[in-house]
Amino acid sequence: MTVNYGKLVKQACNQMNRAMDEYARASGLTGTQMSIIDFIGSKSAVLQRDIETEFNIQRSTASVLLQRMEARELVTRQAVAGDARQKAVRLTPKAERLHEMVAVYIAKQQSAMTSEFTPAECATFVRMLQYFIQLNHGEQAPSEP
Repeated sequence: MTVNYGKLVKQACNQMNRAMDEYARASGLTGTQMSIIDFIGSKSAVLQRDIETEFNIQRSTASVLLQRMEARELVTRQAVAGDARQKAVRLTPKAERLHEMVAVYIAKQQSAMTSEFTPAECATFVRMLQYFIQLNHGEQAPSEP
């Protein structure tokens, strides 16, 4: 029996997103907003391009996400001195209060994912996921069967 790894990765990602969205909804957030709050809250300074890189999203997607978060008073964006094209992104006090809850949820998820496997199994899984990411970014073409 051949295992369709891409399908399994997609199913796992979809299920994780559904669970995170469900948890986030109780606080009036989306799972994506939770992830962004966690990322910004764990850094001292974040530029919009850092968010684009971290989540592997396009500039336009990041702009829309951050505009929605600004409208909900979760983040502020300000032009960076010396380069008005760059935007510094900061959590508002409202989002800072949510950050601890978000960080706890993400830490619990991480612990649940890793507690069932040995460190060697986790390392292999990470290596496989990194390879899949590289493969689909055109960094390495698959070999012919």
